[in-house]
Amino acid sequence: MKKIPFKRFGVMLDMSRNAVMKPDVVKAFADEIASMGYNTLLLYTEDTYEIKEDPYFGARRGRYTKEDIRSIVAHCDALGMEVIPCIQTLAHMKTYLDWRKNKKLVDTGDIFLTDSEEVYALIRKMIRSLRAAYTTKSIHVGMDEAHLLGLGKHLDLHGYESRFDILRRHLEKVCQIAKEEGFEPNIWSDMFFRLGNGGVYSLKKPHLEPSEFGKLPEGLNLTYWNYYSTERSLYRAMLRAHKKFQRPIWFAGGAWSWKGWAPDNRYTVMSMFPGLSVAMEEGIENAFITTWGDNGGECSRFALLPSLFACARFVQGEKSMRVIKEEFKEKYGISYGDYESLDLRLDPKRKLAVNPEKYLLYNDPFIGKLDSTVTGKEAAFYRRAAAKFARLAKKGVYPKVFANHAALSRTLSYKAELGVRTRALYQAGDKEGMKALLKDYTLARQNLKRFIQTETELWHWENRPQGFEIQEARLGGLLLRLSSCQKRLESWIETGEAIPELEEPALAFMGNDPDAKVEHLRIARYHEMITASSIK
Repeated sequence: MKKIPFKRFGVMLDMSRNAVMKPDVVKAFADEIASMGYNTLLLYTEDTYEIKEDPYFGARRGRYTKEDIRSIVAHCDALGMEVIPCIQTLAHMKTYLDWRKNKKLVDTGDIFLTDSEEVYALIRKMIRSLRAAYTTKSIHVGMDEAHLLGLGKHLDLHGYESRFDILRRHLEKVCQIAKEEGFEPNIWSDMFFRLGNGGVYSLKKPHLEPSEFGKLPEGLNLTYWNYYSTERSLYRAMLRAHKKFQRPIWFAGGAWSWKGWAPDNRYTVMSMFPGLSVAMEEGIENAFITTWGDNGGECSRFALLPSLFACARFVQGEKSMRVIKEEFKEKYGISYGDYESLDLRLDPKRKLAVNPEKYLLYNDPFIGKLDSTVTGKEAAFYRRAAAKFARLAKKGVYPKVFANHAALSRTLSYKAELGVRTRALYQAGDKEGMKALLKDYTLARQNLKRFIQTETELWHWENRPQGFEIQEARLGGLLLRLSSCQKRLESWIETGEAIPELEEPALAFMGNDPDAKVEHLRIARYHEMITASSIK
């Protein structure tokens, strides 16, 4: 194995979007990536670690105890791997702030009320608790995506103030706490760029006020994150802009794990290779790959092995994907292409990451909010995928991951086009055709039950049980809805009783926008998929 050209080269595990990995599985994952050449593991825990003085912090969330973390740290230390805590000290604290008792700590939404002594007392408890569990000197204190900073309770209390000044003042206080507790702080850098560039982060010519360059706290590290771009020129421009702050710079890319059950190993490589390449050329010392679990944490981290392996080999100097794929098969006994097929790419030519495997599962058969994205190729694609994953599940490489994809794909082979077909038959008054389609409703429900079973097995093998109630509520709701829709269709066939939802004409999700012809999309949130009504 060749030397990694970074001081730290790691993988960040998101333990805050419901799926909190079991400590022993974290260790198994650490073994896996250590064998690839990674030397750092970052644990992203918004409130999923304990504070003894605050029983509400991480309550009902599967939080880690100090003993859990110490066990992980000791295991990784034996591997020669540093473990770094990643937390939030400004935004992204919704689950904790949703407890009514914490309302006084809120500026707006998921953002802490800055300049509040109670907030800084809490942040000290947070960091002190982590100091007792970790051995590293590094801590990532977050501070990203605080888009409405200073525009809620802070505005009521203090009036309008430069949001840059609010951010910098808060940063100084958090950094002081971190240093006093024995940590060297690191933050996501986006807010410094967003506030000066109309809310935009990555630009080829970002505006930065020169007078601000030297005002960041001494010892502060900045992490430039970009999970989306494939342009070397953008990475270079942004990394060079960061250097003007004269502080240590880290680079973070993303292993695409946040769009549903399917990863996107292909787009991970497409975005990570140019980012890592430029980071090495620009002399960036530390780099890591995030594995976010947005909107439920459905994707197994073990579904990301192809792209994590490829990125490790790339920074070690291997630039040939042909060679990388050969080495992957030698290591895992399964071809890179077969493992990468977990991406469930309906259109192999499309570059952008999309997630029809999630939104077409939840797309309501009567409401049909996303029916306009259906191409008519989905059923056959998912049928072939189901057969393939069933075979791969027998090869012994994380079989639960492949078995779950097989069950998901089999369900989608009946569900993905169901709403489009239902509306067409209903509006044509074709009752005979609808009788035939009812078999697909039955098969969709039967296969959904199987998917719920494999999802349950995979989740409880990989993660703690807290958070799975969301999956059961969503999938159980879908099961009930399919049954309800089937009964109403049976009634229509028998009595002709109208179905108001199907009386409405189909609408294009993208409207008349030029992009309306885009077939498959990436839809971020469950509530955007299932209904046009209010669910939040």
